[in-house]
Amino acid sequence: MSVIYVDLSYHDWDRVNGRFDWAAIRRATSPVLCLRATYGDPQGYNPPSPHVADMAHGAAGAGFDVIGGYHNLISGDQASINRQVDYLRRTLDGIGAVWAMLDAERYPELAANGLWPRFDDVRRFVDRWHAVDHRVLATYLPKWIWEGDLGRADLRVLDAPLVASDYGANPAGAPAAVYARAGGDSGPGWAAYGGVTPSIWQYGSNVACPGASGQTDCNAYRGTLAQLRALLVKDDTMTPAEFSAILSDPTVAAQMRALPWQYAGGGIPTGTSTLKVLNSIYQATQPAPAANAAASPTLATLGDQAPADAAAAIVAAIGTTRAAALAAALTTATRPPTQ
Repeated sequence: MSVIYVDLSYHDWDRVNGRFDWAAIRRATSPVLCLRATYGDPQGYNPPSPHVADMAHGAAGAGFDVIGGYHNLISGDQASINRQVDYLRRTLDGIGAVWAMLDAERYPELAANGLWPRFDDVRRFVDRWHAVDHRVLATYLPKWIWEGDLGRADLRVLDAPLVASDYGANPAGAPAAVYARAGGDSGPGWAAYGGVTPSIWQYGSNVACPGASGQTDCNAYRGTLAQLRALLVKDDTMTPAEFSAILSDPTVAAQMRALPWQYAGGGIPTGTSTLKVLNSIYQATQPAPAANAAASPTLATLGDQAPADAAAAIVAAIGTTRAAALAAALTTATRPPTQ
């Protein structure tokens, strides 16, 4: 058993003048979708990715509920990698995407400027992503890229689902038919490399997908739709260590200082712990009395414990789902401070 889904970008949009038949695409494939979301560094080389929001909106209206977005990586220092991660995160937040994919390819325009991604860029992007975002990040690293541009690196260190690419003769035809002709669940795209067996195989870029075009990228997953969902979408839980890591992130700290509950002067008053401030923001973001009643007594007694201990107590008190909601609120808040 296998599940098929499509990758789409503004190139696909242009081929059909934006007139996708999303219901037809879903019938021919599945409710899983990956869209080109971002490319490069917003403060550097940054080709546009138009229409991604329009495509996500149309797909969601047709019942696609496992929408992801991918980023074309460029080489850069850690500051550039951080900006690229944040750029993708903001875009995915804006379209309601629930998973992500990193695309590390040596495009001619990148090779001409020395910006094609090396394995160190890939690893730093993946590490940064795991540090600041809970969504699954798959990596599109076809075997020819791994062999030619990434030095045959050990891909196990990425701890990310691997998306392989092998088009063979790249024939035309309907999505399921082309997959079967390529070998299906026993096809060459499932061969392991870099110590990892691909989770997903992009088996064609010349597929005639109903509702899209005759040049559609199609991907296959060996398993059920429920298993693919489980691979790409984390459940809404959070461990104490993950919660602590989010609170320790300097970007989160900067955003917390900008929240409207922040005190005049930009500091926490003497005698008031940071955890008491967390209780305030929890009250604001989770107004349901039952939820607050469970959290408030514990938070009020945490005092100035070590972050890991405090995080464990918070999760134990309010549950992993509400802890995840609190962390998300802290991470995404951007309102200006109230004086």
